[in-house]
This record gives sequence, structure tokens and C-alpha cells, in this order.
Amino acid sequence: MTAETTAVAEVMPLATLMSVNVRTWLDRTDAGEPIPCLMITYPAPQFDDADPVAVEATMRQVATSLGAVPAGELVPDVGVRLTLRGGVALLWFPETGYALKVEHPSWVRGLEHCGGALLAVGLDELSQVASVAEVDEYRNHAREAGRLQFALARVGRSVGGAS
Repeated sequence: MTAETTAVAEVMPLATLMSVNVRTWLDRTDAGEPIPCLMITYPAPQFDDADPVAVEATMRQVATSLGAVPAGELVPDVGVRLTLRGGVALLWFPETGYALKVEHPSWVRGLEHCGGALLAVGLDELSQVASVAEVDEYRNHAREAGRLQFALARVGRSVGGAS
């Protein structure tokens, strides 16, 4: 179930977008319908420890920019945020000319078929080289701990409005 929303509180800096990780998978809704999912996380530094307060602040900014809400709340439909171009999906951030590029072929085909995707924003860091099992553990723990925020984005021609 989703709620309509159009409010956007923050503009996303390009430096932030250049620093996040994106992971994709194909899942099923509670009704059994297929849905592409895209999770954005903060990459764990290779040699130093990340400041958890700074990581959370950065990822909350990402979630706010996308209109995402904490797990357990009604997932908002944030309108058109995705475009498809030549086998590539672009996730656009409101009030910017910036997008995250997703080139995973089966995910892009799923997105094209479904017309939208569930966006998830993790508030904690996750290694760029995390295994599938580690990513699944992260998702489950983050959802249970209220550290994962969600929004439903649609595919369209014009970003940020009705398709």
C-alpha cells in the first residue's frame, strides 16, 4: 500500500551521490506481484572507521531527498524518479540534474515491465564488497531496527511529476 507525496525537503549534493553504493534485486510484493528493488547505502571505508553519526546524517539526507519514510510506515509513491534509456535506468534526485545510473540488465528489464521500483535507503554503512548473504543480513537487520527507509518510484519521461 502506498501514499501519494510530493514534498521534497533537501537538494542532494553531487558529492553525496558519487559516494553511495547501489544494489538491485527483483522481489515480490505482499500480493505476489514482481517488483524491482534498489537499495542505496553508504560504503564502509576500506582502511578507517566511518563516523556513524556522519553516515546516518548523509543517508537521512538521501532518504529525505527521495521522499522515503521509515520501515513500517505507509510507503509513499514519490512519482516519476526513474527513466529508461537504452538498457540503462536512471534514478533522478529532485531539484538537481543528477541521477544514479543502474546498468544491471535483468533489473532494468524488470523495471521496464513493472513501471516502478521500491527504493530502500540504509542509514548505516555497508561494504562495497559485501556478499549476497551479508546484504540480506543488512536488509533484514536494518528493517527490524528501523534503519531502512522506503519509497515507491515510478518510471516515466518527465522526472518529478506525473507520468
